[in-house]
Amino acid sequence: MRTILAAAATLAVVSAPAFAKQAPVLRADTPTCRTGVTPAERFAVFTGSMPAKRGATRMAMRFDLQLREPGDAAFRTVRAPSFGRWERSQPGRSGFIYSKRVDGMQAPATYRAVVRFRWLDDAGRTVARATRYAPRCAQADPRPNLRLLALRATAGTTAGTTTYLLTIVNSGRGPAGAFDIAVGPDDGGAATAATVGGMAAREVRVLQVTARTCDAKGRVRVRLDTGAVVAESDEQDNDVRRDCPPVS
Repeated sequence: MRTILAAAATLAVVSAPAFAKQAPVLRADTPTCRTGVTPAERFAVFTGSMPAKRGATRMAMRFDLQLREPGDAAFRTVRAPSFGRWERSQPGRSGFIYSKRVDGMQAPATYRAVVRFRWLDDAGRTVARATRYAPRCAQADPRPNLRLLALRATAGTTAGTTTYLLTIVNSGRGPAGAFDIAVGPDDGGAATAATVGGMAAREVRVLQVTARTCDAKGRVRVRLDTGAVVAESDEQDNDVRRDCPPVS
């Protein structure tokens, strides 16, 4: 798990106030949530709006940024520039709208903003308050993920061999660099190694690997990224065992 405080310290925030001509409704919103492979592509805008209240001359709003990573039981508040402080309207306004943008979001993670509202009198005392949660902004895992989709077989080039046709997909959101695979009967004997060039995100490729013939009642073992050089979103589906396919 990444260090939360270090990740939060990289966040850049742009704040922009706007004042309503007509009283807006009380709400917290996430009008923009952008996902992507690189941190530069991942950002969100959180907006709060509030109407004026009788007996209050100013309005105030505070945004707190919260984060939940995979495995976390709940959201927790993280630091970000300009978050965690009160923004105040000019006096005599019919409403107050304020937005904050967060750049460089980490992934995989889910963000949300807790927006607190206060209505203040001439002396700065709070006469009313409210809290709303902006809709969540989920940042999907940007890493690649290698998977075996299908396995077929044709006659090998020499006696005792079979050419296995492996359909492999990179089902992740990011590209995968070159990696090694190993194919052979799941009997403890030697497997045949091969190198696969890089795969783009969502790319499907059919590979031919000639290896020892599999017993009709046995199984074939296919291992992807045997050198563990590709950082994947799921490392559990790289070692696959399938019934020996019929030779066509």
